[in-house]
Amino acid sequence: MLLIFHYAFITLALATASPLQQSSHSLGRSPSTHDSSVDRATNVIRREEVSAASTSSSGILGTLPEPTTAINFDRPFGNNALWQEALAFDKAAGVEKENRMFYAIIANFQVAENSARNSLAGISLTSSMISQGLEALNIYPMQFNQPQANDPETLVQLSSTPQQTIQSFGASGAWWPFFLKDFPPAQQKNLSSILFSEDGLHLSGYRYNIGASQDSGFSVVTTPGRAVESFMLSDGTYDWSRDGPGEYYLQAASDANVSSITAFANSAPSALTANKKPCGNELDPTIITQFTTYITEVLSHFAQKGIVIDYISPMNEPDDDFDACAQEGMSVDKSNRAAVFQSLRTALQASNSSTVRDIKIMGDEISQVASQALPEYNTWLPPTLTSKTVDAIAVHMYDWPDDATLLNYRQLLINISLPSPPPPIKMTEISTFRSASGVHAPWGWTGPHVMGVEYDPGINSALDMARFIWQWLTLVNSESWDWWTAVSNYMPGSPSTCPGCEGFNATSGFNDGLVYIDPFFHDTKDYNFYLTKRFWVFKHFTKFLRPGAVRFDIPNEILPYGTVAVAARNVDGVYTSIFVNRNATEQAIRMKVGGNGVAGGVIKGIVQTTDKDDFADVALPVVGADGVFKITLPAKGVMSIQFTVKDEGGSPAAGKRDVDIDDLSGAKIERRKGPRYRRWEDRTRMME
Repeated sequence: MLLIFHYAFITLALATASPLQQSSHSLGRSPSTHDSSVDRATNVIRREEVSAASTSSSGILGTLPEPTTAINFDRPFGNNALWQEALAFDKAAGVEKENRMFYAIIANFQVAENSARNSLAGISLTSSMISQGLEALNIYPMQFNQPQANDPETLVQLSSTPQQTIQSFGASGAWWPFFLKDFPPAQQKNLSSILFSEDGLHLSGYRYNIGASQDSGFSVVTTPGRAVESFMLSDGTYDWSRDGPGEYYLQAASDANVSSITAFANSAPSALTANKKPCGNELDPTIITQFTTYITEVLSHFAQKGIVIDYISPMNEPDDDFDACAQEGMSVDKSNRAAVFQSLRTALQASNSSTVRDIKIMGDEISQVASQALPEYNTWLPPTLTSKTVDAIAVHMYDWPDDATLLNYRQLLINISLPSPPPPIKMTEISTFRSASGVHAPWGWTGPHVMGVEYDPGINSALDMARFIWQWLTLVNSESWDWWTAVSNYMPGSPSTCPGCEGFNATSGFNDGLVYIDPFFHDTKDYNFYLTKRFWVFKHFTKFLRPGAVRFDIPNEILPYGTVAVAARNVDGVYTSIFVNRNATEQAIRMKVGGNGVAGGVIKGIVQTTDKDDFADVALPVVGADGVFKITLPAKGVMSIQFTVKDEGGSPAAGKRDVDIDDLSGAKIERRKGPRYRRWEDRTRMME
């Protein structure tokens, strides 16, 4: 590790570095190509596992002196000479490229402090904020390739303090139903089972896209499938037979008792927008009431059909008007967002339906954390909290924020919400990133440039996703985490005509789906579903951390470097600890079944997902009388351990498994008989 850079960082952390410029343009779902020159074979990895609970200003350098004064935000930041010296030193050492993440952390840390100061209401920033920046030292890249990444005799156990209650893990129904309408009915229903059944992915969250398009073709929205039919016609009347494919899977989610269903709008219906298009608009304040009335009418329609919507999100990535019209989209100025939430609350409360009146509101689903959420929340969030018009904070992570940024994001929400606790936090969208072990340094990367072309259905991308989940559950205490789209057709080619096209591709395709379909299925008649490792890794969370589960910390300090863990107790009393090991080597741990101070318990089951295994059973280890056992975490894998604690009771959450049935992709999926979904022919009208 470079001592000169340590010294530079201490100086920069105490005075804060000059911010790096970041793009404020939404990257939500508009992937673009990017340089991929980073050596995929590099063995530079990152000690980036930062403790969510750490607030001390001690690190690998030892205890640092407490600052004597609060941070002065009005003076120039940082020591530029030391900063330039550190950059030059890294360049000479040949690690400048690998250290970009470290530089981004410092820049994002300053963005967080600058935006937070307006929300601190006179609270001085001293060691508590500085210490979070010092945690970036734990992310500094270093050479690390020994077989065991910590002392294998270190005891791993859950903390005794309960954290947040977990509500859901989900994905959206945009925009794949457009393509599934042309699949055989049996496969349409099979996909419902794959996504929603107990033996499939068992999603506990589902996001339905309220359409805005008059035309379901490509004359306005140019990307096939992304024009979702609006229920409002050009004359202001409603046609409830529209968007049959989308409603089919919404109904399937409801029939499967998905516990958290959200409806979200990318745009006001084109009948209301200035250019009469569902894209390329900024919301006109004069149509806010009409827009929220439309949303309420749609929610009332679903309520009449027995579909319970839990949350409504009236805007999605309001930072972008999507003027290229590759998808539906509408910008909403931050000064108008509070008015939208207030109008929507008024419309919901005026409904004759108690189901509609009970629907909660989330927002604002901004694209990025560091450059958008942090500086903008102080504009629209305080009035919505005062008027109680927003029930949950929803945000996307298309800047792939580092740990320090997320710690500051959480603190900002706490500060804004004082004296009350902050509303529940939901991370509601991410996808389309290039995997860390694909074209980036193998230990991860941050920043908007991570978005780009790549198709990686393998374990590297899945491990990246798993760490994102860990970030939001443990650093932000998010109650929900959603992947963007459940199904994608962005494969590099047709698997039936292009051997190898279902494998890794650095120059074609996107990492935007959990399940893929043949992009040329109309020609090839290939109606198979291709399950990715992201699907199987996500299943560890969707299956074992069910709604109502209470999270408990497993401190990173007691885990091998490169390993993170999420643990929770489900409502049936069964605990699950999910370990994510991104090392290329197995890691032995010594774990106690139960929490801190609990005598012990019984292991109910262990499963793992690796490059070779898909949610495979693992032999149970021998547990000592003290509740301690030893187990080996698989290299580049995810392992889930289920157990009950003595005197707490409980039973296995998964129950007895049924016989495995081969799905059409060749992977195996456990399947039970699910609810009887309606066939597509039962729809009164289908999309043309």
